[in-house]
Amino acid sequence: MTRKQRHEELNIALPDDVLQSKAARFNLHTLKRLKAALEIDPTVDLTTKFPSDYSNRLSEMQSSSQLPATSLASQTTPSNDPLPEDDIRVFLQLSDPVGVVFPLSESLRKLLPDDTSTRMSRAMVRLMQRSEGIWESPFSRKRMVYRCDTNMAVKAIKNAEDYTEYTTLQYLETHKPTVPAPRPLGLLCMNGVSLIFMTYISAPTLSKIWSQLDFAQKASIRDQLEGILTDLRSLACPEGTPFGGVAGEGCKDARRHPRRHDKPILPANAFENFLRSDRHFGSDIYAEVLRRLSPLHQLSPPTSVRCVFTHGDLRPDNITVEITDGGRCRITSLLDWEYSGFYSEYYESVKITNCLKHFALLHDPNRIPSTYTS
Repeated sequence: MTRKQRHEELNIALPDDVLQSKAARFNLHTLKRLKAALEIDPTVDLTTKFPSDYSNRLSEMQSSSQLPATSLASQTTPSNDPLPEDDIRVFLQLSDPVGVVFPLSESLRKLLPDDTSTRMSRAMVRLMQRSEGIWESPFSRKRMVYRCDTNMAVKAIKNAEDYTEYTTLQYLETHKPTVPAPRPLGLLCMNGVSLIFMTYISAPTLSKIWSQLDFAQKASIRDQLEGILTDLRSLACPEGTPFGGVAGEGCKDARRHPRRHDKPILPANAFENFLRSDRHFGSDIYAEVLRRLSPLHQLSPPTSVRCVFTHGDLRPDNITVEITDGGRCRITSLLDWEYSGFYSEYYESVKITNCLKHFALLHDPNRIPSTYTS
């Protein structure tokens, strides 16, 4: 369905140029959700159906469409074309100091002289300017990934709330180097933009090549994933360690709306209460799906639940695969560890509800394969 079709479905007449605005598209998406909630329950309190950070997100989108694009190119190499307004690099200015959050690796120090603040800022801006964008989020002024060297990438995040991804990469490098994950190379901050440097391997994501693979190749990837995840889940959670990020960042739940719990969560039932505490939790059917996935409700009396290391956002877009000349497939990396940490052992299966509408009426929890609930 195109953008125009989506807004026509809501019986709203908007010119095409307005539909190019991210703020307008965000409002249309919100309105569609409100309409769906109203159809389910005409007496619903609609204020509970708005995204939890609606005002802040809308304000940022409105300001991004009004602010002129500040060209890094005009500050460094005037002959280059200016950056588009939705490129996160427009926030980086030569006058901005660079803060070192985590130490720079030797390979990164070669690219960024740190003898003076001015020189480092200039080198940082120029490095980002010449870097190649390789991924962007739907709201690219908040999150983008660039390749800044043959074997190095940087993830740029505006107003990051924590550094879970980086602390996880550090943890894996020390405690489980056998897991294919990027290696941390340093973390800098410049004008509210966190710059997470890591190693980079040029390989397509599984989502891009899956349809081209034969049965044997798909089976090989499945078997490799099983071994990787078994290895990852073998990481013992130190006794008394709260659920969530390894550096105490707390629990996160991003199935429908990103949420975080900053206070320590220890027993498994407290974590499950957190999963159910979302004010957007939704219908009884949605609740039943989650209940069936939890071992706390599958046995009588309830069984104990292990706390294991979890990726938290495992999907084809976050798995890169190399295909050799002989047609063999090898998983080269698992990406995007920002939702990782120690979680209940069943949490990865709960993540299958990422694409399940929380107000769904037609989804049938009885159709969940038994392998997910046993």
